[in-house]
Amino acid sequence: MMNSPNVNSYHPDLVVEEAKNGWRIVRLNRPKSLHALDESIVTALLRVFEDFRDDERVKAIWLDSTTPKAFCAGGDVRKLRQLVINQEVETANKFFQQEYALDLLLHNYAKPVVVWGEGYVMGGGLGLFMAAPFRLVTPYSRLAMPEINIGLYPDVGASRFLADRGQIGLFTGLTGSIMTAAGAYSIGWATHICEAQRDNVLQKVLNINWAHYPAGDFRAIDDTLNSLHRPVAAGPLQNSLDVIHSVCRGSSFEQDYQAIVSLRDASSDWLRQASENLQKGSPSTAAITWLLWQWGKQVHSWDEVFDLEAQISEWKIRHPDFVEGVRARLVDKDLSPEWKACEDL
Repeated sequence: MMNSPNVNSYHPDLVVEEAKNGWRIVRLNRPKSLHALDESIVTALLRVFEDFRDDERVKAIWLDSTTPKAFCAGGDVRKLRQLVINQEVETANKFFQQEYALDLLLHNYAKPVVVWGEGYVMGGGLGLFMAAPFRLVTPYSRLAMPEINIGLYPDVGASRFLADRGQIGLFTGLTGSIMTAAGAYSIGWATHICEAQRDNVLQKVLNINWAHYPAGDFRAIDDTLNSLHRPVAAGPLQNSLDVIHSVCRGSSFEQDYQAIVSLRDASSDWLRQASENLQKGSPSTAAITWLLWQWGKQVHSWDEVFDLEAQISEWKIRHPDFVEGVRARLVDKDLSPEWKACEDL
């Protein structure tokens, strides 16, 4: 553990440690909420990574959580909903501003960051995960952008990283479908699949002898993780690629919407669930997701992505679908939201 008085004083729900060979370990520690992010935590993480960026003693950072059930299940949307209800929208907006600043920092980070994405990696957690160059999953990982269920929309950089995955990205954004390790690896959401226990993988990277890698620190970590990568059997995504490409043409929102909904009678449980998610999900979220996917197909810097998402998020949390969607899914849990029609946008 570092002797510095600052290392573990960033936030009570963060564990920050010094490890050997210039490594730093950062752990999310809100297990009761599946390590959900709020403004205080993302602000603290931003400070952590800014400090480590400027500290010449720091070579690389390992980011995970304290429990295997989830790396991070997303933003604390219940807290955001209450802020909106209390007419504290500006406070809610600060969360998005800080979250996007953190993600932007990591997308442009000069030092290696390794994220251990075991368990649930969803929403804001997936955005944080995707901002790192080394993204590790296990057979127990479950990744998704499930905002269709709560009336928000796929943000945290998804405007670009969903579009970068073409029709598959559009499908997963519209349906909130859950990805296994195999699916995440196949489309580049994950860079490595690890069957070994977290602590064993961590020890391997902590033991890297940087002097043996004149090509640089990123190469050293990549070679080490490549030696630990273990392919796993194909998941539902790979088994559904032909269907996804047939229903997600990307030329008409209405056509794509109806084509996905028509999968209600598909032989695959995964595809039927995708159809149900979209059919029962927020119409405004679906429309925004489709439009942002179209926008994201153009070349945009991460600065442009997060600038646009900040504007959309400020509007979307004021839209009735957000308060209603979170109520139905996470507060009352009746799963019966009353959405606004798209023409009410």
